[in-house]
Amino acid sequence: MLFEHDPDAAEQYPYMNNYTNYMKKMTRPLVGREHEKQQVMAAMLKPEYCNVLLLGEAGSGKTALVQGIMLEDTSRLYLEVDLSKMIANLKNENEMADRLKTLFDEVSRFRREREREIVLFIDEFHQIVQLSPAAVEVLKPLLADSGTRGIRVIAATTHIEYQQFIAPNLPLVERLQRIKLVQPGEDVVVSILQSMCDRYDVQPAHPSLFSDIYTYTNRYIPATSQPRKSILILDSMIGWHRLTRRPLDRRLLADVIYETEGVNVAFRVDASTIKKKLDEKVLAQQVATSSIEQRLQICVAGLNNPNRPMSSFLFTGSTGTGKTETTKQLASILYDDDRNLIRFDMTEYALPDSLNRFRRELTNRVSTIPYCLILLDEIEKACAPVTRLLLQVLDDGRLMDENEREVTFKNAYIIVTTNAGNEIYKTISNYEQRDKADFKMLEKYDKLIRESIKSQSGSKFPPELLGRIDCIVPFQPLSKRTMMGIVQQKLRALSETVRRKHNVNLHVHRNIYVYLIYDKLDSDSDSGGARIVVSKLERELTVPLSRYINEHPTEKEIFVSVAGNMAILNKRQLESEAYIHVGTSFVNENVNLADQMNKSN
Repeated sequence: MLFEHDPDAAEQYPYMNNYTNYMKKMTRPLVGREHEKQQVMAAMLKPEYCNVLLLGEAGSGKTALVQGIMLEDTSRLYLEVDLSKMIANLKNENEMADRLKTLFDEVSRFRREREREIVLFIDEFHQIVQLSPAAVEVLKPLLADSGTRGIRVIAATTHIEYQQFIAPNLPLVERLQRIKLVQPGEDVVVSILQSMCDRYDVQPAHPSLFSDIYTYTNRYIPATSQPRKSILILDSMIGWHRLTRRPLDRRLLADVIYETEGVNVAFRVDASTIKKKLDEKVLAQQVATSSIEQRLQICVAGLNNPNRPMSSFLFTGSTGTGKTETTKQLASILYDDDRNLIRFDMTEYALPDSLNRFRRELTNRVSTIPYCLILLDEIEKACAPVTRLLLQVLDDGRLMDENEREVTFKNAYIIVTTNAGNEIYKTISNYEQRDKADFKMLEKYDKLIRESIKSQSGSKFPPELLGRIDCIVPFQPLSKRTMMGIVQQKLRALSETVRRKHNVNLHVHRNIYVYLIYDKLDSDSDSGGARIVVSKLERELTVPLSRYINEHPTEKEIFVSVAGNMAILNKRQLESEAYIHVGTSFVNENVNLADQMNKSN
């Protein structure tokens, strides 16, 4: 209620009382908007067309500008139109037009009777145009006559809403002087943040904190504008500082951004644990995990190029060597889970006419989750125009969407995978079957890997793309010992799931490992690696186990072992007769299959 303490005025001016509020006073000084302030004040001194339309993104300070002007322009009364109340309970669009006209008539009468000019601030001005064409037609003559009636209108909206709803109506546009509010630069934002700290009697732990807030809100909160996003982050930091006495430093900044946006800021990642966490999930890929860890150290220190994606990687090696698992674990390290992982199967973009679809899907998903890890799987399967589109992303960290709006990739990590160059890995596997890779040996093959990728991929994998990748990560073929470790991990996880969901103890005989790793599997380095072993585990063990649990719901002890003869144990046996048996006890319990296998070899 505008005239809450003046019942006579409330009765005299009911529309003003119901649909406007006194403009709130500023809580801090207006910084860096001197030119825009003078533009507005000069426009309001025009004798006729004295109305203004402020154009700026949400959070750029449109309301703060009006509040700052009000402090100096004390001769006028500043009222904010409450559009939500004016729009509420409308029977039709003509009623909106009537309310708007009556409001202007009351304001004009108030000016004559109280001898004080009024400035009406209408935020989200586009809503009037959007909801009521009739109201727009009423508004045009009201704006044209506002100067003579002693009314000044300051409207505000964003650039997108202006182009969509207001710009097509030229007569309406001509009655409003457009004043653009660009986002303030770092100096202005830093001054605003310093004034906040002075007002609330707190100080940053380090002088660069305000610059860090500006930089990291731009990087990790791209959807809103300065200075609002920096103000909101500092406001939250001060709240935590008061509650916990934690210093206002980069660590608190990182925690607040994570709390509000779910973004794991680079320097919030514990750089000392990166490789350890990768190695826990990805076995026997020491060179790969070391390469990734070294590159991420640059990001954590904040020394990466701020105008490009956070980092870009090319994962090379045969299928089933851990490229996808590494990607998932990396997403978990950077974002605490893999929900920020955006995956594209590049085989779906093999045709030249898929370029526009790829651009649309890529920009849509990244604009929705700007802080993400993008996986472009099997890049050599994509058409040449699609792979060349990535050059701009890797170079500039941005791409235009189908509506010509810029989408930033500066908050994203990009992983490109390829199976190209497998003959190099076959050569490596002939010399190296150890779990720990020889760094010098793999450095020796680095040049050969690059050349192989270029020659095999041809135009689909342009050489200039390799030149823009920050880090090439080689995944070597897996030894049988490594596959054994992977199977052990999977079976441990399966046993825990069975125990948790069904309260069943799962007993796995050691001959299961021999069967899964050696029997009926190709030993070639590019025959599927761990993926084919895991697939065999799910198909031949998990399926009969699930069936047994469903058919015997009261059974609490289940035993899994190999029945029949494995071909791997008998060179004269052409085909394996073995299969996995699930029951209440082991079969072939007394047969040491590992010893038999050693004898047969």
